Amino acid sequence: MLGTLFNAVAVTIGASLGLALRKRVPKKLQKTVFSAIGLFTLFIGVDMMGSVSRPIAVFIALVLGASFGHWVGLDQTIKKAANRLGEGEGAALVQSTLLFCVGAMTLVGCMQDGLRGDPSVLLAKGTMDLFSALFMAATMGRGVLFSALSVLVIQGGMTLCFSLIGTGIPEALVGELSGLGGILLLALGLDLLNVRKFALIDLTWSLPLLPLVLWILDITGFPA
Repeated sequence: MLGTLFNAVAVTIGASLGLALRKRVPKKLQKTVFSAIGLFTLFIGVDMMGSVSRPIAVFIALVLGASFGHWVGLDQTIKKAANRLGEGEGAALVQSTLLFCVGAMTLVGCMQDGLRGDPSVLLAKGTMDLFSALFMAATMGRGVLFSALSVLVIQGGMTLCFSLIGTGIPEALVGELSGLGGILLLALGLDLLNVRKFALIDLTWSLPLLPLVLWILDITGFPA
């Protein structure tokens, strides 16, 4: 859990610095850096998408995840709850949580920390997140600071799960999950750049549904 604790503290420090420097950072610089974060998120997402080898299964998981997420309505619930703390805080919380908690580094880092007790990947990720949190908080506000709790809960939960289930996760499944995470990061990048808004939390239901979809397709012999 050392990697997750470091990552959560790094986000807290970065976001706190961003909030403290908010009035001193020129709006134009904030916008420029924020655009850079969005573009880099797009790059990471596109790069990760290359690990998808069964696109039909990923597509089905996305459709089912979006449908189930819309039915549950968790995205809107979180935004409404967080917006009570201030205008726009919900969007900041959702976007920063997705940026910090969805990705190959999160998945692989939690696996290494949980299965091998090696936090090195999460330590590197936490350092990157510190700088991202600084500029995001300077631009978007307190919602970014609140995402430190999301990092602690989500990454901590994933690390704990991996430590409990052991090494029985097929490498192929890790690749598909990483590729799907890349698609979600692509959506996040477009969201950050204000190109298109997505119900990002709703879409993340596709991640836990993907193993089930792959299992069903395998037992039915459907080529995907």
